[in-house]
Amino acid sequence: MSNSPPTMAQDNFVDAADRRERAEADFSTDEGALAYAYGELDRLVEAMRYSLKKQIVGWPGDDRELNTYEALRHLLRNMSFGHAAHVEGDYGNPTLTKMGGTNRIQFQLQSTDCNYHSAILHGAYRYRLRGYRGTCAVFQMSTFNGHSCDFADGWKMIGNANHLDTPQLAPGRQIDVVLSHGKPDDLGPDQVWLELPEGRCELHLRQYYADWLTEQPADLMLTCEGQSFPPPLLDRDSSETRFKRLVDLLRVHADFCEAGVKSHLASPADRIARFVVPGAFAGTDYFSGWFRCAPDEAVIIEIGKPDCEYWNVELAQLQWEPGDYWARLVSYNLAQVHYEADGSVRFVASWKDPGLPNWFDCSGRNLHLIGFRFFETRSEHAEPRVRTVPLAELDRHVAPDMPRIGKAERQAQMEQRLVSVYRRRFSDF
Repeated sequence: MSNSPPTMAQDNFVDAADRRERAEADFSTDEGALAYAYGELDRLVEAMRYSLKKQIVGWPGDDRELNTYEALRHLLRNMSFGHAAHVEGDYGNPTLTKMGGTNRIQFQLQSTDCNYHSAILHGAYRYRLRGYRGTCAVFQMSTFNGHSCDFADGWKMIGNANHLDTPQLAPGRQIDVVLSHGKPDDLGPDQVWLELPEGRCELHLRQYYADWLTEQPADLMLTCEGQSFPPPLLDRDSSETRFKRLVDLLRVHADFCEAGVKSHLASPADRIARFVVPGAFAGTDYFSGWFRCAPDEAVIIEIGKPDCEYWNVELAQLQWEPGDYWARLVSYNLAQVHYEADGSVRFVASWKDPGLPNWFDCSGRNLHLIGFRFFETRSEHAEPRVRTVPLAELDRHVAPDMPRIGKAERQAQMEQRLVSVYRRRFSDF
């Protein structure tokens, strides 16, 4: 048996240390200061070009023009996230940062159900996460060794807690979480301890919503106990350390994204294969694959009756993003689908709306990635099945009693999806 890490193991994406000698810096003149700043910018531009090449070159040519536009946009989104989470990150003055570049699109194979936050921390400090937990279907906190911008510390999970194994995180509660290297002697019965490693580390917070229209979002604050005021000003060491995090993130996550998309495309054409993503949503079985759909075709994706606490599915493109999910039907979860009589689920993907539940909108794109998540499964789930039929013959492949969805109902469905982005607080904290 091979001891090699799986394809998506972060060990495969450790960024090489920058061994270049430190550049000369002369801040006595405007010209000297500008030359120093240009040198830093050159490093960033080099990483941007590296990322774009990974995002554009070597992929199937089905949607090359569209993929090029999306690659440019994705690069800017990664820069926005990298700046907010890693350049602005401060161990002694932490904040929860949205894991994404905009109020709608988050970071790499995001679940459209989930509102993700992160914070870079350090085991030399003690932190508190307090406030209203909300009522989302799954609430999970994880701490990791190292930083996701480079994985250089041997990225691995250190601590993990969710509402299923930790009663203090039950829906609707006020929570008080202590994050520290050693377990506090004064930990109260209503408090939760989440372990940190000795050195630099990272917190990931996930809120997974099943009912987008009723479940309540969290309202949380992350603080450092005994924080020093005011924080130190930037100097050369701290500025270069922070700036390098953004450079590293563009490189390492271009590699990580490339490997993820290749794993989708390696799945057989007739089914969606199991997929291992170390460091992702703990307790989750992933299945990731692909399909092609032409304007005159329909693709049918079928799964057996799910036996788990929570599950979802979504389409993605070659930037590992789930498309404009607030304005297109590219995702579903256990609370949003129509079930067959035996508990199985049948999805229909096509360019034209067939007026059916569980419809995936493929319009404008031929090649689609698809991913399933099954959280806390009680029995092993079979690989989802995929088959393609002529669109004109679709009625032969769906049950006669399958509900029909008219234009007005579809419009209302889409308006609710849009509103849910705001009510789930994807646009703030």
